[in-house]
Amino acid sequence: MTVDVRTREEPKQVLQQMEVHSKWVDHFRGKENEPFYDLAFDFIARQFGPATADPVIDAGCGSGTKSMHLARRGYKVLGLDISESILEEARKAAAQAGVASQIELRRTDLTNIDLPAQSVKRAICWGVLMHVPAIDKAVAELARILAPGGTLIVSEGNRRSLQAVGLRTLKRLLGRERGELIDTPAGLEHWEETSSGRFMTRQADIPWLIREFERHGLKLERRQSGQFSEIFMLLPWKFARQLVHGFNNTWFRAMPWAGPAYGNLLVFRRPTS
Repeated sequence: MTVDVRTREEPKQVLQQMEVHSKWVDHFRGKENEPFYDLAFDFIARQFGPATADPVIDAGCGSGTKSMHLARRGYKVLGLDISESILEEARKAAAQAGVASQIELRRTDLTNIDLPAQSVKRAICWGVLMHVPAIDKAVAELARILAPGGTLIVSEGNRRSLQAVGLRTLKRLLGRERGELIDTPAGLEHWEETSSGRFMTRQADIPWLIREFERHGLKLERRQSGQFSEIFMLLPWKFARQLVHGFNNTWFRAMPWAGPAYGNLLVFRRPTS
């Protein structure tokens, strides 16, 4: 598979289809995963501080799960996503959860965000940059909109985690790798064919990502582990998934070292001077 300029635009089209979002809801938004999200968003709330009248930007809000976690903690939220169809699903979910009055949803492209420069005090971008081929443009836009003193929290998968290295090695030994792997400075891109078009998921080179945000004037204040492993997606047995979730939650609370963990939470701030 050749990943040319035209191909690199295809993930943007795939992200506008419901199929990929439905798959993510099934894998990540179930009840088994809720205890981790409660821990993670309590952590995020501590980084953001008390809710104010200014909305938190949920960049790449998808089905609205992250926006609703923020809303339940008292924040007003402006959710941004490229897909109008998934935004409509997010509106329905927010209404069902009773938090629709706290959440505004707007269609925009993260490589060209329709917000003024340095106008945002708090923002999250959770598991989104990994699907953006033009990650340098998205990083530049997220940095551009962050105000002096503002906080941006980014969650991405770590290419050097124990899970990523172990699964890559196992797939190579078994000859089970599907699609095409492309090593880039930003991370390891996995391209595969889907029914909606070619799609890309990137395991980030976390040091590169930190440097790229810092190049645009932000400062890393904290690197925290997210979920140690997402291998629960591959396990058909509930008890085994529960063991993984339990380990993830314990690691997050007691051993927040991000280096070996697949999920990494990066807390950036823009200096005031």
